[in-house]
Amino acid sequence: MTTKRKTAKKTPMNPLLRSVLIFSLKLGLLLLAAMSIYLIYLDSKITTLFSGHKWQVPAQLYGRTLELTPGSHLNQQQFLDELSRLQYSADHRLNGPGQYDVSGNTVHVVRRAFEFPDGADGVRRFSVEFAGEFVQRLYQGEKTLQKARLEPQLLQHLVAAEQEDRELVRLADVPQPIRETLLLVEDREFYSHHGVSPLSILRAFWQNLLAGRTVQGGSTLTQQLAKNMYTNQQRTYLRKVNEALIALVLDFRYSKDQILEAYLNEIFIGQFKDNPVHGLGLGSRLYFGKPLAELKPHEYALLVGIIKGPSVYDPRRFADRALSRRDLILDLMAEHGILNHDQHNAAKQQALDVIPLGQHLKGRFPAYIDKVRQELRQLISDTSQLQQGLRVFTYLDPMAQQAAEQAMSARLSQLNDKIEGAMLVTDYHRGALKAIIGGRQMQYAGYNRALSARRQIGSIVKPVVYLGALQQPALFNLGTILQDTPMNLRSGSRNWQPQNYDKKFRGPVPIVTALSQSLNIPTVRLGMQVGLPKLADNLHQLGLQRELSLQPSSLLGAVELSPFEVAQLYQTLANKGQYLPLAAVSAITTTEGRVLHQRQQKAEQRIAQEPLYLLQYALQQATQQGTAAALTSQFPRTRFAGKTGTSSDYRDSWFSGFDHETGIVVWLGRDDNQAIGLTGGSGALPVFAGYFSRMPPNSLFRAVPDKVRKQFISKLSGRPVAESCVNVLLLPVISVEMPSSGTCD
Repeated sequence: MTTKRKTAKKTPMNPLLRSVLIFSLKLGLLLLAAMSIYLIYLDSKITTLFSGHKWQVPAQLYGRTLELTPGSHLNQQQFLDELSRLQYSADHRLNGPGQYDVSGNTVHVVRRAFEFPDGADGVRRFSVEFAGEFVQRLYQGEKTLQKARLEPQLLQHLVAAEQEDRELVRLADVPQPIRETLLLVEDREFYSHHGVSPLSILRAFWQNLLAGRTVQGGSTLTQQLAKNMYTNQQRTYLRKVNEALIALVLDFRYSKDQILEAYLNEIFIGQFKDNPVHGLGLGSRLYFGKPLAELKPHEYALLVGIIKGPSVYDPRRFADRALSRRDLILDLMAEHGILNHDQHNAAKQQALDVIPLGQHLKGRFPAYIDKVRQELRQLISDTSQLQQGLRVFTYLDPMAQQAAEQAMSARLSQLNDKIEGAMLVTDYHRGALKAIIGGRQMQYAGYNRALSARRQIGSIVKPVVYLGALQQPALFNLGTILQDTPMNLRSGSRNWQPQNYDKKFRGPVPIVTALSQSLNIPTVRLGMQVGLPKLADNLHQLGLQRELSLQPSSLLGAVELSPFEVAQLYQTLANKGQYLPLAAVSAITTTEGRVLHQRQQKAEQRIAQEPLYLLQYALQQATQQGTAAALTSQFPRTRFAGKTGTSSDYRDSWFSGFDHETGIVVWLGRDDNQAIGLTGGSGALPVFAGYFSRMPPNSLFRAVPDKVRKQFISKLSGRPVAESCVNVLLLPVISVEMPSSGTCD
């Protein structure tokens, strides 16, 4: 018997359900497509930013590099002060960079690694032996060194208001214990998850549910990086989802080490003035004044602890809260083997050791930085580069700047508070600006009188007048007689009768006396004989960049120049006629160490050495027995050269002078151009002396040029005479001058 199988009838799908499924499938495909497109967009956005310039990194300004050689003019206390400014610590063990030890007249140093303009230089240990005001010997173990150097001091970050401030660090330069502590506190599963940790999210959700409020975050370190770099700070679920997606892309695209290095440089760590501070590199300096690699366990435990809430755990405002947070992290470090028992106990006994806010820059130099910014505008055409981590190396000498500020402050404190001052200190051999003061308020930016104030320079111009004569050795020598007698000049529609400072007349005087005593009438007579065009030409040869309209009164200083312009003139005078434009910036490098600018210090011989030697001789006489003779009583064993200057009606007080290596220009006056009642000798000269009382001078020495010899000159005729004659002066002369007359008159 055949049985028929019963065919099951298919139940037709509910049309509504079918529609829902089809719609859901389409919606899912659409969402998947949208998600794919969004992920592609995120990937493009993330890789563009992450692979390019990720952050604002302001240009870093550094002072000069202290270079040491046997014979360098530097004493032991100055060297120790330099180490203090660089935040070196005294430690007889010398077991790490940034340490020093003193043994008698020798200082042993472990210098930090640093990327100098001429290349990276690693950690180095060397010893410096001093003898009085000089370096006597440099050595490393048994090996004698010919040179050594310290890294330059960080002066400032060129960061605009409200822009992010940071210093980039490389992961390879971050000590392993700091990395381990950071991951222990912020993301223990960092190297095992894929940017997002579901377990951490569930754990945080449960803890927050039990507490009834947010007490724990579930974000990984990668998500924190995503939040800081790519999303806003609003607390929404949409933002959290976006963070998670970005974290997944980051983890897919980049290695864990790349992500960790980015986090180290991106994390918000505090605030300095209007600028948020990002990254542990600058955070280490902000809180402890030293590089990240030199932090001790109690210091980096605090730094890592601050990450959770820089305002909540600010150690300067909430010391107890910060201490509790630090100790909690130290306990975790001990629990997980980062610290042993003894290290843990020692670290918990330490104070917070946080430096005062702002001390990481060790001073402010607004007048000097004005000049740096001025030069950067000429050297860097693309200003966006200044937010790409450029390193700008300058000639600023912190020792010189401090001494200048102290000397100026001491003098101004004795005077009417309406009297302002400006000062420039130069290394005239290199055309380098070592220090600048722009006004009484030295720590605050404002009107920079050193660069911008043009004032009558008074007798500061006289050496240029006399130079014009000494360049004509057949007609003039230091003994040439000038008449100090009443004179009357026609200047336009006016008669001009110049007077000496003391209103007296001395009759015939030699050039060397007229200049050293700053006599007006002989100067005018000589200047008119040599000619105003010669004065104008020499001003330009010495470095003046502007055209001036000169009158006979210009011979006595009725010429308006800025202190900077005066410093440029005297740079060439001091440097034996070799002109170098004064500069603040020595080099500029990128974050990778590539040199963008390296100053070339090629001097141009603009004035012959022979007349310059004679002029410097006269300027030395001015500091020994002339208008600046006060220097000799204060520094009896030191030879200076220089010139005082006083403008009409005592409105301006000037002094410009130099020792063997340093040139200084000082100006005192009032912004409203009212009289101050001070001459160059009573006003500006004490500032010059005050500087060298703080920075021991190096006595001026000049080798005698081949064409210069000593010659007896008659005080009566101003002509060369025989050695047997009386009433003579023994003076240097240029050998092409006329021979001895054979008589004694």
